[in-house]
Amino acid sequence: MQLPRYALAAYDPERSPYDDIWALCADAEQLFADQLPDEGATPDELVEPPVRLIGCSARGALRDALDAGGSDLGHGRVLRLGSMGQTLQYAVEGEVVAWIPSARGRGLVDLALDPWTVRPPRAAREVWETWWCGRPEERNGWARHGTAGRAHWLGVARVNGRRRSPDAGPGVSYHLDGRHITDEPAFYCALGEALNGPAGYFGRDLETLSECLRGGFGALAPFTLVWHDAHIARTCLGVTPRTDGRPPSFEELLDFVLRAGVEVVLA
Repeated sequence: MQLPRYALAAYDPERSPYDDIWALCADAEQLFADQLPDEGATPDELVEPPVRLIGCSARGALRDALDAGGSDLGHGRVLRLGSMGQTLQYAVEGEVVAWIPSARGRGLVDLALDPWTVRPPRAAREVWETWWCGRPEERNGWARHGTAGRAHWLGVARVNGRRRSPDAGPGVSYHLDGRHITDEPAFYCALGEALNGPAGYFGRDLETLSECLRGGFGALAPFTLVWHDAHIARTCLGVTPRTDGRPPSFEELLDFVLRAGVEVVLA
């Protein structure tokens, strides 16, 4: 069996989704939202197909259910894995509704899962492939992805890009490369890299940024942030405060970090 790219974990809201792995799967089909039929399709085509998990080695409760021939196969969460078996990101969750023997090998099965949650965009797959062999070492690797991909990059970095060493002491200066900050996810991708190195993590929205600034994520305020090429973010994010749920403007982001005790030098 090739290295599994996906895992199916038992869905239990009272437990971590990674505790009880039901199956390791070689691949997935019909997982991404932008692979679904468009609005011009026929009524039959508009029915969303189930996610197919291909070449799965079943275990635990799922293996027992398959062997017993039961129709209730349970509810699961699909996880995207890295080459070392580490969880990169949760992908989708739903009900396992069918199975067939797999052409991928003896004893393997293909599973069909009817999703409850929104399927990820195809941009997520491009991010997952970048992280397949581990945490990327290239600076600004996130920048080649669009806004949706950058948002998924932050989700992967949250699990796999945190610094494990103690926080740097107060008073340290960090340099924020602002050349690619053209949307809100880009700000957090660049900030995580400035503070924790390539593919680092330091929040993915204002709430998680506030949490990171309180310590435990590589840096502890007060510190100095030298924001290079800040004019790019000022132009792309705007300066007018938002009142309609849209992403924060450049001025709002700047004000937020200043109030958290970060000295910002616009360069």
